[in-house]
Amino acid sequence: MQGWATTMIAMAVATALLSLLALLTRKNKRDAEILFAIVSGSLAISLLSPWMAGAPEWMKWAVAVGGSSTCNGFWLVSRALFRGDGGVRFRHVAMAASVALLIAVHRGNAMHGEASPTALLVVTDALLTLTSTSLLALTFLEPLRGGSSQWTPSERRLRLGFMATYGGSILSTTLLGALADAFPALQPVRAGVVALCASGMIGITHFALRCRRRAPLLPHRRNDPPTEKAVAAPGEDDARLIALLQHHLDVLQIYREADLRVAELAVRLGTVEHRLSKLIGQQMGEKNFNQLLNRYRIAHACRLLAVRDGPGNILQISAESGFASLGPFNRAFKALMGCTPSVYRARCLEGRPLDGTDSTFAQLRLD
Repeated sequence: MQGWATTMIAMAVATALLSLLALLTRKNKRDAEILFAIVSGSLAISLLSPWMAGAPEWMKWAVAVGGSSTCNGFWLVSRALFRGDGGVRFRHVAMAASVALLIAVHRGNAMHGEASPTALLVVTDALLTLTSTSLLALTFLEPLRGGSSQWTPSERRLRLGFMATYGGSILSTTLLGALADAFPALQPVRAGVVALCASGMIGITHFALRCRRRAPLLPHRRNDPPTEKAVAAPGEDDARLIALLQHHLDVLQIYREADLRVAELAVRLGTVEHRLSKLIGQQMGEKNFNQLLNRYRIAHACRLLAVRDGPGNILQISAESGFASLGPFNRAFKALMGCTPSVYRARCLEGRPLDGTDSTFAQLRLD
């Protein structure tokens, strides 16, 4: 292997290990930070594979297993980054773990150097190609989730920067991989580029994690029914009404109207009050109409509080977010975020974690 490629790999391994250390020592870890700590460690191990040719058999398999949470791990990280806490559930972890098993078997066999692959390994490789390609595409498309009209300029730059870095890394390594198969002399070049791309993805992901600390997303919520009795899927009319309500919330930002009442909104949507309240409770998983509004209002206030040159004082932000007075704003904010708006703003502008914020914001409790 050429000297520059070895240097790039060594630097990428060091970067991944520093990333792992930084994430492990961080307090109040978010879902994305926990997942990326696993990915960082797996990247460090995976990058060591070029030096495993003469290693003992147990060490080869240790590297194969330890380095199996890369593309599948990035998929989970991207879901947590762009869907908020709760965007990764057990079924997603199970899918990523299944792909990790395929990766471990594939890499272990490749490092073992068997000349005659079995039918099982051929099937495993085919499944790995299919699943890994799907996860790569999902990871790339994840930043597009949500309405772009709601994105701030910094949020738009973050999402596009993540897509560009990730897409460029995958495209360059894939093309070089295909060329290296045809021209073995390019193998060192490919190894160096893979290491460079790994370092780039670590950098952009840490930048995204820092942005999320300063301006958290509205957490991903489940539409589970509030009671043990299963709620039927909404019919065509109900689905249309829910979509219209989401448009009024996400695009028209009606939650910023301080005197908005459910009866008035029902008239705007062309329905009756009891039907709208039922849909909000059963199909959207909310306790009531006021809780729905307060979730959106507090999320809007969080975005304003995290901007250094935003509105000048807490009272203005309270009014801008749809609260009629400062008292209800402070109470609702502390119930959801676990701290006062002033503390939240100070911590965000200093780039420091918010003690107690993650759990209260993820659970979305209104006392």
